[in-house]
Amino acid sequence: MIARDDTSDHRAFALPGSRPHYGPDKIVAVEHIDLHLVPDLRNERLDGVCTTTVRALDEQVERLVLDAVDLAVSRVARDGRDQRFVRRNGKLEIGFDPVIAPGERATFSVTYSAVKPRHGLFFIKPDDAQRDKVAHVWTQSQDENARYWFPCMDYPHEKQKTSTTIVVPKGMFALGNGALIERKDEGDTTVFTYRQDVPHSTYLMTMVAGPFVEIAQGTTGRNKTPVFYYVLPGREADGERAFGKTPKMVELYEARTGTPYPYARYSQIAVSDFIFGGMENTSATTQTDRTLHDERAHLDFSSDPLVAHELAHQWFGDLLTCRDWSHAWLNEGFATFFEAVWREADRGDDEYLYHVFECVEAYLQEDADRYRRPIVCNTYRSPIEIFDRHLYEKGAAVLHMLRGDLGDARFWRAIRHYVERNAQRNVETIDFIRAIEESTGRNMRGFFDQWVFSGGHPELEISFAWDPKRSVATVTVDQKQPVDDEHPPFRFDADIIFAGDAERRVRATIERQHETITVPLESEPKRIVFDPGAFILCNATYKLGVDVAAAVFLSDADVVARIRAARELAKDGSPVAREALGRAFAADAFWGVLAQAATAMGATRAPWAQSMLVSALGNSHPKVRRAAAAVLGNFRHADVATALIPVAQGDASYFVRAAALTSLGKTRDPRAFDVLAQAVRGQTWNGTVEAGAVRGLAELADSRAMPLVREATAADRDEGVRRAAVVAIGRIGELLESERTHAVEALEERLDDRYFLVQLGAIAAAESLADARLLPALDRLSQSAFDGRVRRDAAEAAIRVREAAKVPAQVTAMRSDIDGLREEHRKLQEKIEALSRS
Repeated sequence: MIARDDTSDHRAFALPGSRPHYGPDKIVAVEHIDLHLVPDLRNERLDGVCTTTVRALDEQVERLVLDAVDLAVSRVARDGRDQRFVRRNGKLEIGFDPVIAPGERATFSVTYSAVKPRHGLFFIKPDDAQRDKVAHVWTQSQDENARYWFPCMDYPHEKQKTSTTIVVPKGMFALGNGALIERKDEGDTTVFTYRQDVPHSTYLMTMVAGPFVEIAQGTTGRNKTPVFYYVLPGREADGERAFGKTPKMVELYEARTGTPYPYARYSQIAVSDFIFGGMENTSATTQTDRTLHDERAHLDFSSDPLVAHELAHQWFGDLLTCRDWSHAWLNEGFATFFEAVWREADRGDDEYLYHVFECVEAYLQEDADRYRRPIVCNTYRSPIEIFDRHLYEKGAAVLHMLRGDLGDARFWRAIRHYVERNAQRNVETIDFIRAIEESTGRNMRGFFDQWVFSGGHPELEISFAWDPKRSVATVTVDQKQPVDDEHPPFRFDADIIFAGDAERRVRATIERQHETITVPLESEPKRIVFDPGAFILCNATYKLGVDVAAAVFLSDADVVARIRAARELAKDGSPVAREALGRAFAADAFWGVLAQAATAMGATRAPWAQSMLVSALGNSHPKVRRAAAAVLGNFRHADVATALIPVAQGDASYFVRAAALTSLGKTRDPRAFDVLAQAVRGQTWNGTVEAGAVRGLAELADSRAMPLVREATAADRDEGVRRAAVVAIGRIGELLESERTHAVEALEERLDDRYFLVQLGAIAAAESLADARLLPALDRLSQSAFDGRVRRDAAEAAIRVREAAKVPAQVTAMRSDIDGLREEHRKLQEKIEALSRS
């Protein structure tokens, strides 16, 4: 396929050392893997026997190479006879005697152990800092980390049936893939045996063991599939809040895909210190226990997106698996889109469209701030690098666009045909394209060339004019992204609605940099909506005029159209715009529109906006209050601080309190330090409020904050608070030259933190601080960190720090001068405050 090059004006995605990746050759087909596992939680050891059945393809097999990193192999046997083997460079090379003849099946076993593994297998246990932590163990095999806990061909194009036997101390529970065939006590141990009869890839294999509590959720779907969730003792009610809607999700996905849930059972198990949100292990999803939440968090937090995403993978990722990682959007983009599909069924059209809007916004931010790449991309250093906003959110947005292009009936027919035709197979994007063509007759090659195999998106400016003499409406669509022979304008069709005394819908083809659509109408339209349903993946700016924008904002049914109109009104700021925004906050029923309107108003920093946003702190929806609180920090006024303090101390929502605390710090009000210092010592769900206080302390630009923030990085604090604290240390170093060296020293220590989220926070802080003294640590991590995400983030941070080093030296002196002015201003504020109290 021919792909356009739209990456030239953006940072390169491929880092130094990247290369094109292709799947490995196959000399055997793996038909079955049997694991016998004995985890030892106290000594952080796994003893195992991996028995693999293979079938030679078209040539005899004398030697087979398996992936096996840090595994101590003691024996390889075939039919009771020892086989030659050697371990080197993360591989286990086996020499077969006799050789395996073409077409012949052979079964061999590898006896091995893994002791304190570096990756793939994680032992969680209490320590001096966190004495209440419950001991358990879990695996995480994606992308290519199964090799750390059993020897295998660790690549997604290999799918096989599996069975797993796990031996644990009596009283513990163990989870593996597939049906639970047997659970029996043997002396002081319990043996769990699972069998997975539908072939799946090694990155989807799992083992979890610990004192988990089982909650059966009944059966669901066409095959009456039993559904379970597992939590550590005391978290049962939190588990119900998190996972309670799973059975209904199964029913919805069966209806949408046309394929029954494909496995014997479905389980979700919540573990501590998980390094992802969730992992779609076949039939047995591992979830982070940070998604378990209390009643207060449930006001404006839901686990549904995570639960829906991982469940969707049971079809898209597990039943249909990408042939190689470059096509992983067929896993992740689909699962992200199906989050929206659940939201649509559960909460309605507005929530669906807002989810898609959030996907587009997340992708646009990554495209603008980090890099641009095609969705399908095979040039990287490590596969995990492509698990980004392009893969997830842009992939989901492309599916929404395809839904609009094909129409609902044809779109879902194509999805059902794609799943049915490719079940239990490995897939590439061409398989999806062919399924669409076969089921609808539509040739979608050009669509996929433009949106999937190429990078970028159109930057659209949509304007409107009315000619009363000719009674003609003109909509102009300008593509503002760079356009030349190598970067032609995007081509797409879009509907436009003209609504006045009557409503007229026209469909226009946009294919030039400057496109004009002229439509004769009987009267001037009051509302104009470009692309109702927001199907086109773009960054769109409305310039419709304040009257039209106000009419759209106040009365159009389309969520994204109202958001785009709100942004135009906020920029306009005229009495008409302000009146429309004020009316909406009193009348609009959908929280997402008001939250985006609040964000747009906050960006203006205008006095009229400040007044409206303070009023919005009393909105009934916590997500609207959160958005208003988050942007009020843009207004450094005593009245704003006065409004924020009671919200920060007493709002019913953890998230609203956190946003208010951060904004309170931004106001730099003299009262802020004491409020923040008290809040940072609290203890709320996932450290949500305390993290907001930490961020607020950083924004104060007050040297008194540094000791408090450094205390918040202590190992006994919640991981979310610790991550916020390391980022805050970098921010303090940015704002206060006098604290810069202290910030560098603290970040150097946390760059090697053993907790993944804290380490990523330290890297982000190092990038923002842009101090060259952190380059040795960043360079080291970019090459030697075990997690590919850490390597990627560290490499990007090092690049940006080097770019920042080119800034003139005078900037440092300016920073010092600003520090002095801030300190003088703070002291003056304190004197004024003291006088006002006297």
